[in-house]
Amino acid sequence: MLSLESKHSVSALSSRWDERTSPARFAGNDDVLDMIYFAKRKGNKVFLVRKGSRSLDLFATVFRGQILPRGEGSVLQGSFSKRLSAYLLLAVLLVLDGAFAAKAYSIGVLDWSGAMGCVLVAALLILAAIPLPGAKKRYTAFMREITDEE
Repeated sequence: MLSLESKHSVSALSSRWDERTSPARFAGNDDVLDMIYFAKRKGNKVFLVRKGSRSLDLFATVFRGQILPRGEGSVLQGSFSKRLSAYLLLAVLLVLDGAFAAKAYSIGVLDWSGAMGCVLVAALLILAAIPLPGAKKRYTAFMREITDEE
């Protein structure tokens, strides 16, 4: 869980969020290697994903949070995860991996090395569901620019 304090009011922090994540700020986003932030806000709920402009990264780390009042300021609070579609795809792949292993075992063609292969595939799929620490640092640095005073 991430919690970033701000001296700005909820409405001021919301407008800073909108201004800082506006597509107009990323004017050079036509370059394949240019990394941009895609963000949306509905009321006090916020969503942020960092991606290449022409990239549809299914397994990109996302931030889901809220802008909440706290004292005379506000706080940007939320957590990191993957997209829901990524979790659904991983669940389907895990089920397919398990079904393959069960079928291969039932007909007697799954030996020790095949079983370890199925376990390895399952472990790699589970690891793909964990947000990376480097991505969390980049998102946090970007959101600190929004919450801090200019």
